[in-house]
Amino acid sequence: MNVIDEKYYSISRHFQSQSKIEGSKFIADIFPIVTEEEAEKYLQKIRNAYFDATHHCFAFACGPERKNFRYSDDGEPSGTAGVKIFSAVQSSNLSDVLIIVTRYFGGTKLGVGGLGRAYFESAKKVIDDSTIVEKFLFQEILLSFSFSDTNPVMNIIHKMKIKILQTTYEDDKAHLSAAVLPSSVDHCTVSLTNATNGRIEISFGAKKTIIV
Repeated sequence: MNVIDEKYYSISRHFQSQSKIEGSKFIADIFPIVTEEEAEKYLQKIRNAYFDATHHCFAFACGPERKNFRYSDDGEPSGTAGVKIFSAVQSSNLSDVLIIVTRYFGGTKLGVGGLGRAYFESAKKVIDDSTIVEKFLFQEILLSFSFSDTNPVMNIIHKMKIKILQTTYEDDKAHLSAAVLPSSVDHCTVSLTNATNGRIEISFGAKKTIIV
Protein backbone atom coordinates (compact mmCIF):
# COMPACT_ATOMS: atom_id res chain seq x y z
CA MET A 1 0.00 0.00 0.00
CA ASN A 2 1.40 3.38 -0.94
CA VAL A 3 1.04 6.68 0.89
CA ILE A 4 -1.82 7.83 -1.37
CA ASP A 5 -3.83 4.72 -0.41
CA GLU A 6 -3.21 5.41 3.27
CA LYS A 7 -4.90 8.83 3.22
CA TYR A 8 -8.47 9.57 2.25
CA TYR A 9 -11.16 12.15 2.97
CA SER A 10 -14.43 12.18 4.87
CA ILE A 11 -16.57 14.74 6.72
CA SER A 12 -16.46 15.98 10.30
CA ARG A 13 -20.15 15.69 11.24
CA HIS A 14 -23.72 15.70 9.97
CA PHE A 15 -24.64 18.48 7.53
CA GLN A 16 -27.86 19.28 5.70
CA SER A 17 -28.79 21.42 2.71
CA GLN A 18 -32.05 22.09 0.89
CA SER A 19 -32.98 23.15 -2.61
CA LYS A 20 -36.10 23.55 -4.72
CA ILE A 21 -36.10 22.42 -8.35
CA GLU A 22 -39.20 22.78 -10.58
CA GLY A 23 -41.43 22.77 -7.51
CA SER A 24 -39.91 19.67 -5.93
CA LYS A 25 -38.14 20.05 -2.60
CA PHE A 26 -34.84 18.19 -2.16
CA ILE A 27 -33.38 17.75 1.34
CA ALA A 28 -29.84 16.36 1.37
CA ASP A 29 -28.31 14.95 4.56
CA ILE A 30 -24.72 13.75 4.83
CA PHE A 31 -23.42 11.69 7.75
CA PRO A 32 -19.96 10.39 8.67
CA ILE A 33 -20.07 6.58 8.98
CA VAL A 34 -17.66 3.65 9.13
CA THR A 35 -20.06 0.70 8.79
CA GLU A 36 -23.14 -0.28 6.82
CA GLU A 37 -25.01 -0.68 10.12
CA GLU A 38 -24.47 3.02 10.86
CA ALA A 39 -25.79 3.87 7.40
CA GLU A 40 -28.96 1.86 8.03
CA LYS A 41 -29.47 3.59 11.39
CA TYR A 42 -29.25 7.09 9.88
CA LEU A 43 -31.39 6.09 6.91
CA GLN A 44 -34.15 4.92 9.23
CA LYS A 45 -33.84 8.15 11.23
CA ILE A 46 -34.37 10.26 8.09
CA ARG A 47 -37.25 8.06 6.92
CA ASN A 48 -38.94 8.58 10.27
CA ALA A 49 -38.28 12.34 10.26
CA TYR A 50 -39.66 12.80 6.71
CA PHE A 51 -42.21 9.99 6.70
CA ASP A 52 -44.45 11.84 4.26
CA ALA A 53 -41.76 12.39 1.60
CA THR A 54 -42.01 10.87 -1.86
CA HIS A 55 -38.53 9.29 -1.96
CA HIS A 56 -35.48 8.71 0.26
CA CYS A 57 -32.66 8.01 -2.19
CA PHE A 58 -29.17 7.37 -0.86
CA ALA A 59 -25.61 6.25 -1.38
CA PHE A 60 -22.88 5.31 1.04
CA ALA A 61 -19.22 4.32 0.81
CA CYS A 62 -16.84 3.03 3.47
CA GLY A 63 -13.09 2.48 3.64
CA PRO A 64 -10.11 4.14 1.95
CA GLU A 65 -10.85 2.46 -1.39
CA ARG A 66 -14.68 2.67 -1.14
CA LYS A 67 -14.91 -1.12 -1.51
CA ASN A 68 -18.00 -1.25 0.72
CA PHE A 69 -20.71 0.81 -0.97
CA ARG A 70 -24.38 0.73 -1.86
CA TYR A 71 -26.95 3.05 -3.40
CA SER A 72 -30.70 3.08 -3.98
CA ASP A 73 -33.17 4.90 -6.24
CA ASP A 74 -36.01 4.22 -3.75
CA GLY A 75 -38.67 4.13 -6.44
CA GLU A 76 -37.28 6.80 -8.76
CA PRO A 77 -36.55 5.70 -12.37
CA SER A 78 -33.53 3.40 -12.46
CA GLY A 79 -30.22 5.24 -12.64
CA THR A 80 -31.62 8.69 -11.85
CA ALA A 81 -30.94 8.95 -8.12
CA GLY A 82 -28.75 6.53 -6.14
CA VAL A 83 -25.98 6.21 -8.68
CA LYS A 84 -25.98 9.99 -9.19
CA ILE A 85 -25.56 10.54 -5.45
CA PHE A 86 -22.75 7.98 -5.44
CA SER A 87 -21.14 9.78 -8.38
CA ALA A 88 -21.10 12.98 -6.29
CA VAL A 89 -19.32 11.07 -3.50
CA GLN A 90 -16.76 9.67 -5.96
CA SER A 91 -16.16 12.96 -7.75
CA SER A 92 -15.51 14.64 -4.39
CA ASN A 93 -13.03 11.88 -3.43
CA LEU A 94 -14.90 11.06 -0.21
CA SER A 95 -15.48 7.88 1.75
CA ASP A 96 -16.91 6.89 5.14
CA VAL A 97 -19.99 8.93 4.24
CA LEU A 98 -23.70 8.42 3.75
CA ILE A 99 -25.77 10.87 1.70
CA ILE A 100 -29.56 10.71 1.75
CA VAL A 101 -31.54 12.94 -0.62
CA THR A 102 -35.18 13.21 0.40
CA ARG A 103 -37.59 14.41 -2.26
CA TYR A 104 -41.00 15.99 -1.88
CA PHE A 105 -42.61 15.88 -5.32
CA GLY A 106 -43.84 19.29 -6.41
CA GLY A 107 -46.11 18.28 -9.28
CA THR A 108 -43.75 18.85 -12.22
CA LYS A 109 -41.95 15.87 -13.74
CA LEU A 110 -38.26 16.56 -14.34
CA GLY A 111 -37.60 13.83 -16.88
CA VAL A 112 -34.80 11.28 -16.59
CA GLY A 113 -32.00 13.75 -17.35
CA GLY A 114 -33.39 16.50 -15.16
CA LEU A 115 -33.99 14.12 -12.29
CA GLY A 116 -30.44 12.78 -12.46
CA ARG A 117 -29.02 16.30 -12.42
CA ALA A 118 -31.24 17.28 -9.48
CA TYR A 119 -30.02 14.37 -7.33
CA PHE A 120 -26.38 14.88 -8.29
CA GLU A 121 -26.54 18.63 -7.60
CA SER A 122 -28.35 18.10 -4.28
CA ALA A 123 -25.67 15.65 -3.15
CA LYS A 124 -22.87 17.92 -4.38
CA LYS A 125 -24.37 20.91 -2.57
CA VAL A 126 -24.40 19.20 0.82
CA ILE A 127 -20.83 17.98 0.23
CA ASP A 128 -19.73 21.53 -0.59
CA ASP A 129 -21.41 22.79 2.60
CA SER A 130 -19.59 20.17 4.72
CA THR A 131 -16.29 20.35 6.55
CA ILE A 132 -13.84 17.88 4.99
CA VAL A 133 -11.38 15.96 7.18
CA GLU A 134 -8.34 13.83 6.38
CA LYS A 135 -8.37 10.22 7.57
CA PHE A 136 -5.35 7.94 7.64
CA LEU A 137 -5.22 4.17 7.66
CA PHE A 138 -2.83 2.93 10.35
CA GLN A 139 -1.48 -0.43 11.42
CA GLU A 140 -1.57 -0.93 15.18
CA ILE A 141 1.70 -2.30 16.56
CA LEU A 142 2.07 -3.68 20.08
CA LEU A 143 5.42 -3.19 21.79
CA SER A 144 6.75 -4.74 25.00
CA PHE A 145 10.13 -3.64 26.32
CA SER A 146 12.04 -3.30 29.56
CA PHE A 147 12.29 0.06 31.30
CA SER A 148 15.99 0.19 30.45
CA ASP A 149 15.08 0.35 26.74
CA THR A 150 12.61 3.21 27.18
CA ASN A 151 14.91 5.94 25.84
CA PRO A 152 15.90 4.22 22.55
CA VAL A 153 12.32 3.12 21.94
CA MET A 154 10.88 6.60 22.56
CA ASN A 155 13.58 8.18 20.41
CA ILE A 156 12.45 6.05 17.45
CA ILE A 157 8.80 6.81 18.15
CA HIS A 158 9.38 10.57 18.25
CA LYS A 159 11.74 10.53 15.27
CA MET A 160 9.20 8.67 13.10
CA LYS A 161 6.26 10.70 14.48
CA ILE A 162 4.45 7.54 15.54
CA LYS A 163 1.13 8.05 17.33
CA ILE A 164 0.96 6.37 20.75
CA LEU A 165 -2.50 4.92 21.46
CA GLN A 166 -2.04 3.42 24.92
CA THR A 167 0.71 2.69 27.43
CA THR A 168 0.57 0.29 30.38
CA TYR A 169 3.22 -0.91 32.85
CA GLU A 170 3.71 -4.34 34.39
CA ASP A 171 6.59 -5.37 36.66
CA ASP A 172 9.74 -4.15 34.89
CA LYS A 173 8.16 -3.86 31.42
CA ALA A 174 6.28 -1.26 29.43
CA HIS A 175 3.53 -2.27 27.01
CA LEU A 176 2.77 0.25 24.31
CA SER A 177 0.18 0.35 21.54
CA ALA A 178 1.02 2.63 18.61
CA ALA A 179 -0.37 3.53 15.17
CA VAL A 180 2.02 3.31 12.22
CA LEU A 181 1.37 4.00 8.55
CA PRO A 182 1.43 0.63 6.72
CA SER A 183 4.20 1.87 4.41
CA SER A 184 6.39 2.60 7.46
CA VAL A 185 5.82 -0.65 9.38
CA ASP A 186 8.90 -2.47 8.12
CA HIS A 187 11.20 0.50 8.72
CA CYS A 188 9.68 1.03 12.16
CA THR A 189 10.07 -2.58 13.32
CA VAL A 190 13.65 -2.82 12.04
CA SER A 191 14.58 0.46 13.72
CA LEU A 192 13.07 -0.59 17.05
CA THR A 193 14.72 -4.01 16.88
CA ASN A 194 18.13 -2.50 16.13
CA ALA A 195 17.78 0.20 18.80
CA THR A 196 17.16 -2.41 21.50
CA ASN A 197 19.53 -5.07 20.12
CA GLY A 198 16.57 -7.37 19.53
CA ARG A 199 15.19 -7.20 23.06
CA ILE A 200 11.90 -5.54 22.16
CA GLU A 201 8.83 -7.73 21.53
CA ILE A 202 6.72 -6.61 18.56
CA SER A 203 3.31 -7.90 17.48
CA PHE A 204 0.50 -6.50 15.37
CA GLY A 205 -3.05 -5.49 16.18
CA ALA A 206 -5.85 -4.34 13.92
CA LYS A 207 -5.78 -1.76 11.15
CA LYS A 208 -7.41 1.50 12.28
CA THR A 209 -8.55 4.73 10.65
CA ILE A 210 -7.71 7.91 12.50
CA ILE A 211 -8.69 11.52 11.79
CA VAL A 212 -5.57 13.65 11.83
